[in-house]
Amino acid sequence: MKFLNKIVFVNSANIPYAEISVDGNVHFTGTQGVGKSTVLHALLFFYNADKHRLGIQQGQKSFDEFYFRQSNSHILYEVMRDNGAYTILVSRYQGRASWRFIDAPYQREWLVDEDKQVLSDWVKIRERIDKNIAVTARIDSGVMFRDIIFGNTRDNKYTRYALVQSTHYQNIPRSIQNVFLNTKLDADFVKNTIIQSMAEEELPIDLQTYRRLVTDFEREYDEIDCWFRQARDGSYPVRQQASKIAEQGRKVVALDQQLRDVWHMLNHAVADNEQQIPLLEADAVETKAAIEKERNREKELAAEYYKENNSLNQKLGGKKQKLDEVLQARKEFEAMGIEDKLKLASREDTIKKEAGNKQTLLNDLLKTHASIEEKYNIAKAKLENAQQAFDNDQRERFYQEQDKIQVERKRLEDERTKNRNQRTDAFAAWRHESDERLQTLQAEQHRADAAQKELKQWHPLANEMQMIAEQIRLLDIKEKENAAQQAVVKSKIEQLTAEFEMEEAELKKSTQREQERLDASRTLHREQIEKIASLLSHWDGSLYQWLNNNVDGWESTIGKVVDEERVLYAQGLEPRLDTSAEGLFGVHLNLSDVGATHRTPDEYRKEKKRLEEELQQINRQLNDLPLTLEKETSKLRKKYATMLDPLRQNATLLRVEEEQMPTKRQDLQNQQHKLKMDEQEMIEQEKEVRERAFNAALLCVQTEKDERERHETRHKKELKELDLHFNRQSKEFDNRLSAFKTALETETKARHEEFCNQKKQLEEQQKAELAGKGVDVNLLEQYRQAIEQLADLLQQIDNERPMVIRYRDAQQNLFAKEPEIRKDIKDIEQQLAKMSKRYEDKKIRVEKKRLEQEERQKAIGKDLARRREGLNLYHQMVENEHLVPETLLTDNKPVATKQDCQQLLSLLRGSVNQKRETIERLKDFVVNFNRNFKPQNAFHFNTMPITDNEYLQIAADLQDFMDNNKIEEFRRRTSEHYKDILGRISTEISSLLKRRSDVDGVILDINRDFVEKNFVGVIKSIELRADESSDRLMQLLMSIHNYTAENAFSIGELNLFSNDNRDEVNRKVVDYLKSLSHQLQNEPSRTTVSLGDAFRLQFRVKENDNDTNWVERINNVGSDGTDILVKAMVNIMLINVFKKKAARKSGEFIVHCMMDEIGRLHPNNIKGILQFATSRNIYLINSSPTSYNPYDYRYTYLLSKQGVKTRVEKLLKRNP
Repeated sequence: MKFLNKIVFVNSANIPYAEISVDGNVHFTGTQGVGKSTVLHALLFFYNADKHRLGIQQGQKSFDEFYFRQSNSHILYEVMRDNGAYTILVSRYQGRASWRFIDAPYQREWLVDEDKQVLSDWVKIRERIDKNIAVTARIDSGVMFRDIIFGNTRDNKYTRYALVQSTHYQNIPRSIQNVFLNTKLDADFVKNTIIQSMAEEELPIDLQTYRRLVTDFEREYDEIDCWFRQARDGSYPVRQQASKIAEQGRKVVALDQQLRDVWHMLNHAVADNEQQIPLLEADAVETKAAIEKERNREKELAAEYYKENNSLNQKLGGKKQKLDEVLQARKEFEAMGIEDKLKLASREDTIKKEAGNKQTLLNDLLKTHASIEEKYNIAKAKLENAQQAFDNDQRERFYQEQDKIQVERKRLEDERTKNRNQRTDAFAAWRHESDERLQTLQAEQHRADAAQKELKQWHPLANEMQMIAEQIRLLDIKEKENAAQQAVVKSKIEQLTAEFEMEEAELKKSTQREQERLDASRTLHREQIEKIASLLSHWDGSLYQWLNNNVDGWESTIGKVVDEERVLYAQGLEPRLDTSAEGLFGVHLNLSDVGATHRTPDEYRKEKKRLEEELQQINRQLNDLPLTLEKETSKLRKKYATMLDPLRQNATLLRVEEEQMPTKRQDLQNQQHKLKMDEQEMIEQEKEVRERAFNAALLCVQTEKDERERHETRHKKELKELDLHFNRQSKEFDNRLSAFKTALETETKARHEEFCNQKKQLEEQQKAELAGKGVDVNLLEQYRQAIEQLADLLQQIDNERPMVIRYRDAQQNLFAKEPEIRKDIKDIEQQLAKMSKRYEDKKIRVEKKRLEQEERQKAIGKDLARRREGLNLYHQMVENEHLVPETLLTDNKPVATKQDCQQLLSLLRGSVNQKRETIERLKDFVVNFNRNFKPQNAFHFNTMPITDNEYLQIAADLQDFMDNNKIEEFRRRTSEHYKDILGRISTEISSLLKRRSDVDGVILDINRDFVEKNFVGVIKSIELRADESSDRLMQLLMSIHNYTAENAFSIGELNLFSNDNRDEVNRKVVDYLKSLSHQLQNEPSRTTVSLGDAFRLQFRVKENDNDTNWVERINNVGSDGTDILVKAMVNIMLINVFKKKAARKSGEFIVHCMMDEIGRLHPNNIKGILQFATSRNIYLINSSPTSYNPYDYRYTYLLSKQGVKTRVEKLLKRNP
């Protein structure tokens, strides 16, 4: 029997020296603080060698500081065994406790010399130990010490020191430790004691791991599932969002390429502008000089023309003035009635002759009465003479007045002529200038009219429109080429995709075949392992074991014919030796030719180990298969990606190009339309300008004509005013002459009336006298009247003679020259027309040259302005607008183009704006897309991008994500991951349940142990049971385990994201995982689920007539002492169950159970509990302030204080 026999304190824990025997029940007594717990801690240290689990309170000195405060502090344990005792020396080394095993009973002189000095130097101590005694090296590890004590070491030199041979000994020290450290006894304590004592280390289910694995399950599931979620129309919204993002990303890439292309063309256009501008400036200077030269030529021609024109116009003015004088004179004579006067003057001789004839007739009539007639004639003659003298005098007076007025009239007429000539000369000079102006203005009007007519053929933007038309034509060609290229690229992509899918399918088939082969092999290995395990599990109590132990050479006899499974490894056959039987069941067999077919347990173990290793290899291969498939698929995908990515990028570029073509066409058509509108506007503006020019010229001509008319009217008016003034003056003269004449005529009339009366009297007298003589008076009167009338006419002719003379003079000297004047005017006008024609021809030729140069100047100016503007816009863009990235600014590569800077800058801005719009659309798409995911998402998508590059990276990542079908990889990996989680839960719960069955076994053993050995009469029964757990999390894990076990095959094919309605397993698994996630979130501080959570431990105690029924805490079973008694009995049964398991292999041994509270038991119960423990090879060690029933214990020790030192005195030793 092996057991701890003695503990010795040497200068340790304030105990100078004490040898305490523990080979039986021990009771320590003494007042509080004397060191009872110190001894108990040291005893516990023997079993657990754990300084931190001795019950030393926080704030107290550590174990090493308290027990080994000096270099010569020692604790020794003497352990009994069948072949003699050995000693364990615990000493201080480098401030910590260390162990040495001494293969001999304890001897005081090892450590205390003759002078009673305690040694500290190990060398000296070793010298005092017999050299033939084996001593181990120093052991510094408590774990190693425990392994040696409890036989868990393979080092043969330590096996002699083992109390028991056990690889799972931990239950014993832990049970002893838990009994000592816990004074309470409830279900959790007992349950934990059982659990902690069942294995070296309890392996609880790590909830933190599951929390980490499944806390994000719902999020991960939703994030992955959203890729498989369909809308009502059958589409996949998230995939469509991702496709839009990837498409926008590809567009940005294409636009970046387009930007580079436009930038390269812009480099060429800028360089061309910089080269051409100086040349154009030189051309502009030359053209300007040529225009100036033609303008000078025009001035010279105009000067020559106007010089000759002025000379001829002066002549023409003089001639026209002469003609005007002729016409004016003719007009004036016509106004005087010159024709009547000329006719009357031409009859003067006829009238005179007629008057003579009438006078002759009158004379003939009066011839017979000549005396009367003569008398009266003399009287009449005197009267007539008097009258004639009066008339002559009156006429003389009239002529004098007339001459006087005529002199004044002549002066007035001369003045009128002078003024008229001045005005006529001034008007002629102005008219000459006006003629020149009018001719110039009419020429300008002609040019303006010609310009208006030329406008119909004027197309100022023809070159630009032709360029746009050419671009549209090239775009049409490019569109057809794009469609053809897209078809080719699409065909290549489809071909490569089909090849990839075929190779991928073949890879999957190959993997499936390999998986089926490995599954079959795994199943076979499992069956073989289970078969071997089943055989080995029947070793204890089997015929094989009995034969091995009792029959030598059985392998060559019965071993050859006994069936291994049904007989050799069978239990319950109750084999025994029967020497009377020489054969097998009375039959003798010759077995020399029969081979032995059985295998030993070691051979089976080797075979099982080999099969398990092969199974592990198969499992590894099976586990590696998906990874290998994924790796090979990834390699295959990368292989095809290297071929497909350029094609896809090219396809994207072509699609972007295709998508831009309608916009480009629309832009070109818009430009074309704008050019048409601009040209039409330019034509309209030019038309308006030319119309204004023509209207202005026409207005100028009309204005000049109106001015001429006004001047002519004014001139005529001035002349008329001069004539009117002259006429008024002349009329005044006429009136004055007329008044004078009237006065004379009045006077003459009065005198004539007087003469007439006198004459009439004479005639009356004559008539009367003649009538008295028989003369015809009436005929006489007729002759006289006729003669008077003719005399009046002659008088009128005489009066009008000066005018007739003046007219005839004018006719001879003035009117006769009119044809000549008119001919001269015509000749001069013809000369002017010819000269004007020659001038106009020359002027048109010179003007044409000038206009051509001016058009060239305009073209050069326009080209120069366009190029300068292009350069200015380019520099403004580069310096201020920051449209393009720095990488482009440093890229000086030129690409030839016919487009100018403005067009390219417009394209550049268009591309930049399109890129910006595309990026904005991309951002909108990304924002909408990211609403499906949390910042910490399964795909590591960046859900909070800031820069454009981050958004573009998202697009690129999504493109790669979809191109490589990574969602399927995530689906598979996530399904596998959560399938593994389910498997892990099932495995861990299965393991836990297996341990739970072990717990049930322990509880059964405890219950059986009490029934078999109950020495405490007051306690009728103590029973434990394991009830179902009420822990919700544990219940959920159990449900998951059960469901996983029931649906193992379906879960093996798990696809959490299947849309198949029949896949109820997937939905149930998702529900379980979500519930687990929620449950873990509801218990955030819970870190583990252990075996203790899998069941509820309950007690049932019957004390006399008191039945507690099933409870989880032992309280108030009876008296306070009864409660202590029940706790002690349960603890002892716990230790016994674990001790018995360990003793099965290496034989019985004794352990100690340290309990403080047992001293309060009733004396009768103390004896019963001590017997209860001793019958189970368990020694009780307890302490109390006073001693109760010392004779019930083998040893009773009194501890007391002597100063600071503790004295241990043996009060009683009872023989067993």
